[in-house]
Amino acid sequence: MKKCTVLLILFFFVQEAKTQATKDTLNHKPLQDTTKATQKQQNSLSFQAELRTRSEFRDGYRNLPFGDTLPAFFTIHRTRLTMDYRSKKLDMVLSLQESRTWGQVDPRNPSVPISFFEAYAEPKLNDKISFRIGRQRVIYDNQRLFAENDWRNSANAHDAFRFIYKNNKNLQTEFLTAYNQSSENIFTSKYQPSGFSNYKTLNVHYLNYKIHPNWNIQTLNVADGFQKSGGGSNYKTTFMRFTSGGNITYNKNEWTAIMMAYYQYGKDSIGNKISAYFLNPELKWTKKAWTVRLGAEVMSGQDAKKPFDKDNSFVALYGVAHRFNGNMDFFTTFPTDLNNAGLINPYLFFWYQKNKLYLRMESHLFYSQNNFLQDGAVIKKYMGFENDWRLNYKFTKDVELEYGACWAAVTNSMVAIKKSGDANRIPWWTYVSFKFTPQLGKFSFDAK
Repeated sequence: MKKCTVLLILFFFVQEAKTQATKDTLNHKPLQDTTKATQKQQNSLSFQAELRTRSEFRDGYRNLPFGDTLPAFFTIHRTRLTMDYRSKKLDMVLSLQESRTWGQVDPRNPSVPISFFEAYAEPKLNDKISFRIGRQRVIYDNQRLFAENDWRNSANAHDAFRFIYKNNKNLQTEFLTAYNQSSENIFTSKYQPSGFSNYKTLNVHYLNYKIHPNWNIQTLNVADGFQKSGGGSNYKTTFMRFTSGGNITYNKNEWTAIMMAYYQYGKDSIGNKISAYFLNPELKWTKKAWTVRLGAEVMSGQDAKKPFDKDNSFVALYGVAHRFNGNMDFFTTFPTDLNNAGLINPYLFFWYQKNKLYLRMESHLFYSQNNFLQDGAVIKKYMGFENDWRLNYKFTKDVELEYGACWAAVTNSMVAIKKSGDANRIPWWTYVSFKFTPQLGKFSFDAK
């Protein structure tokens, strides 16, 4: 993978040099009007605020309810203040964030820390090549494998170095690398995150190439490494997991056809060999305010009838499941939420968007991809149906209301795989969210 990345970077530098040489040899360029004043490069500095609340009533969200389970109600809150500096040679973003639940802390002695959601600098070599350094949100493709996960109150970002190339026509490629440590070690590189799990090393290559007005290709190759658990000299071993694939998209008038596929190999976080896959064919139709999407996601899983040989459970890396596998979030932590059985998720979405209104209705069917045993017998693969409704309304560009309501009908198979709940109960969940995003100020000034 490293060799391929180096060759790709060299290729883009050579192509850029050739393009520049060709431009220099052309003699038919129109002469510039030197009587006009040269326009100065404008730098900008903007300040953006965000305040978001979400009140939720849960009676089966994430976990299936039992017969006597009582619902939950609460309000979560997120505040952000972002400074965004843009210039010809350097961009910089600093975004402070506070995330909490109402009543979580004593308002007379608040203890919830304010931290940086993003804090990065991006120096630019020219209008095509830049380097982003620091804490940054990482979004690739449709966010299936890398997402900012804005639904989560604290969202998601990575401490990383990123090389970015855009030819401003039809090609974009990026290389991202990260290496995590728990503290400033004097010796060794032992990584011991406290209270959470995370990769020790991450390397990503992304390519987006529009090969034709109707055809587009995206590829994503990922190598993430996890330190071997346990004491002693185990920290010297890093288990590397590799994920390779991408998608091809065809657009024609109102129709879009997409095929996404990934293969996962290497070793999982405890050292087992991996052989897993992910498939997602989709057909989309768009006409004025309407969009209809029909597709299916397939995540491979273990066959419980066979002796364990390799880890066949696909993990959707650092993406988001909320927008893909149902808003009830039954399946967000892979492969735990599937009990290693895998997932087949056919879906049908209807979206309507006009002016300030955005309405979505989404339906999902859930099947286990592979055999799952209960009391020594293979259970049925059909796990249930989910229906989600969402309404967004923008009163102004700075004020937005979002309302959602979801329900599901589950089977005994889902109860067995989730290891909780009552198939006779109907899980449901509703929420209302307000989002305020005023721009506090924007200043432009001449570059020096």
